[in-house]
Amino acid sequence: MKVLNAMARKTRPSLRDIEQEVEKFAVPKSEKEKAIIDAAVVLFGKHGIDGATTAQIARLADVTEKTLFRYFPSKKDLVRRVFFPLLLRIGLMRNWESFKALLKEKDKGSGFRKWYVALASDRLETVSRNPLLARTVLLELVQNEELRDAMEQVWRAYIWRPMLESLNELKAEGDIRKDVDVEVLARAVHCFHVGYFLTRYVFAPDVKWDDKEQIELMADILEHGVGAAARRNSGQR
Repeated sequence: MKVLNAMARKTRPSLRDIEQEVEKFAVPKSEKEKAIIDAAVVLFGKHGIDGATTAQIARLADVTEKTLFRYFPSKKDLVRRVFFPLLLRIGLMRNWESFKALLKEKDKGSGFRKWYVALASDRLETVSRNPLLARTVLLELVQNEELRDAMEQVWRAYIWRPMLESLNELKAEGDIRKDVDVEVLARAVHCFHVGYFLTRYVFAPDVKWDDKEQIELMADILEHGVGAAARRNSGQR
């Protein structure tokens, strides 16, 4: 965590800083830069940030360490390039605007379920591309207070606020009960996502998971609750 501690002690990255890292991650300047990023993704996922050295990354990318530092002046810069895009992609759909379209097209009474299934499916698709790296990101966020502080404004602006806005729209249209606290509901949604990810990729990766079915089952619990009375009132799906 030494690299992350040093990174977080500097000025907190702005939202534009994060956006630029995402853009650079998506479109590397050259094949060598792409090779370095790809190698860092693999080794950070396997060994964590402090466990993966720049020498190892350069070797896997088939470049010299000098070349690596020409593209990334410090390991901190490479960490930002790899981690920030994934932090955003794990926490947010590729386009929250799609939720607004979803709200307009939904059938009465099905808005929240569609919303949750779309969000959960999108997040799981993102995580499944590199579960080892996603696990490393999650562990670093849990363990590293400085990194959490550095990412706070990003989480609030890109993840928390848009989620609350979407849930409030659903509540206003009658798809969520008036007595439901949307902040509590948003936290529950986060817990479902993190819990399924940990079970799916960390604790029981050898189980043959049916992700689509599991997401639907989680949506059912969120939509109808777990009490027998709530199930009877919902009309037995």
